[in-house]
Amino acid sequence: MTGRKVLIHGYVVTMNGDYECIEDGAVLIEKDRIAAVGKTEDILLQIAGQDVERIDMTGKMILPGLIDAHTHAGHCLNRTLGLDSRTRWMDYLTKLYHHCTTPAYWHAEGRLAALERLKAGITCGVSVISNAARCDDPRVITEHVRGHAEVGTRENPAIGPSNPPYPRAFAQEENGRLVEKQFTFDELMAKAEEAIELVNGSYNGLIGAFAAPFVMVSSIEGSKATPADLACRLTEADRHMMKSIREVARRQHVRIHTEAFGGMIRLAAQADDPLLGPDVHVQHCKGISFHEAMILAETRTNVTTTPSWNQIPMRCPVPELIELGANVAVTTDGTAPAMPFDLFRAARDTALLQQSVANDPFLLPAGKLLSMITIDAARAIGREHDLGSLEVGKLADITTINMKSPHLMPRLMPIHQLMLFGNAGDVADVFVAGRVLMRDREVLSVAEADVFECAEAASCEAIHRAGYERLLKPSANFWTGAQSNLDELREP
Repeated sequence: MTGRKVLIHGYVVTMNGDYECIEDGAVLIEKDRIAAVGKTEDILLQIAGQDVERIDMTGKMILPGLIDAHTHAGHCLNRTLGLDSRTRWMDYLTKLYHHCTTPAYWHAEGRLAALERLKAGITCGVSVISNAARCDDPRVITEHVRGHAEVGTRENPAIGPSNPPYPRAFAQEENGRLVEKQFTFDELMAKAEEAIELVNGSYNGLIGAFAAPFVMVSSIEGSKATPADLACRLTEADRHMMKSIREVARRQHVRIHTEAFGGMIRLAAQADDPLLGPDVHVQHCKGISFHEAMILAETRTNVTTTPSWNQIPMRCPVPELIELGANVAVTTDGTAPAMPFDLFRAARDTALLQQSVANDPFLLPAGKLLSMITIDAARAIGREHDLGSLEVGKLADITTINMKSPHLMPRLMPIHQLMLFGNAGDVADVFVAGRVLMRDREVLSVAEADVFECAEAASCEAIHRAGYERLLKPSANFWTGAQSNLDELREP
């Protein structure tokens, strides 16, 4: 074969500028690019007599590959760990990731994460390294992306310093044992730039990178909105961090990613080098004021959001941001303690949350939700020119959905049905850069059993090093209580 293939007889959802949907549609792939999109009859006539592999997509929806613009590396080996003591979950995971893991851990987790993404139709993702950012040891990042590259999906590690105080301690593997080391902020920035230079553009372009401080402003509350009377002004450390991130991004020609909560946007706008603008995507934005929403829209800063229980009192104002003209994408923030890489579920839950808070069932229609995990997500990470839609010249990253399932039949309004009833398990086939990675849910790029075995071993080893076996014990009233509670304090 010539490397040319054509997907025929599918329902093609292009996500192009006209949001064109094609019954009995076809997508022609040449090498790593999309060469034609149209009716099956027309495409077959165009390639008549040519050496092209024909792949029948009858009963399937053909979509652009899904894009998850914010997740966390490491989490796939710790799903549910510490779930029954969420108040201390961040402390548990910081200890484990920063003091109890080896480069082999990050390779095993990278492969498992990539495999889960693949089976969920996610062809491109962004991952903050650990729960609270880790960049002290470039091997952590190089092993993480190696795992993804082996599976064949696109990955963009978000690389940058964790929050103060500094110096920060991390354990690095040396001669088979973990050795504690201390790093100042500037030392962490140097390590972050080293890692970005190592991985950005590697594996034939599958791997990108972002310059990424953990949060936009670290001098105020790091995971919730700060009251307006406490979010007063930036510190010199805040300004130094923003300037340093901007300098690394300019030198390495990468974009910026970070997290923000109410108060941070207003303060960041005071800086000479604010982490705002069209080259930035900001996760969460919970509890922001309307003024901050206007700043995001006016600066054309991209926003990414994940549905969660605590968005009821402190939501990201998604409909308002969209109406103001901001680009907003849905992410999973996966996968620990309890968020799978299922963008259909994340999009659906986002709509439900926003509708509930506003008492408006018409917010975020199904088509917009699909946009928010395809073309809007591509725009958020600066890849709308080659990802996010099925158009001639774009990279052939494609996900197909098996629509012949009880919960998706009869086929009346396919986009509505997919976004309201579909899930990650409905993904049938996945192509990245024209390469078939999964066919009818059979993974072709790696042996799943090997990925699982290595992941299980790496997870158990890290949990043992941290002494976290006790966190695997269910809560005291796990089977009977209306509310989970513990009968002991579980210190990190």
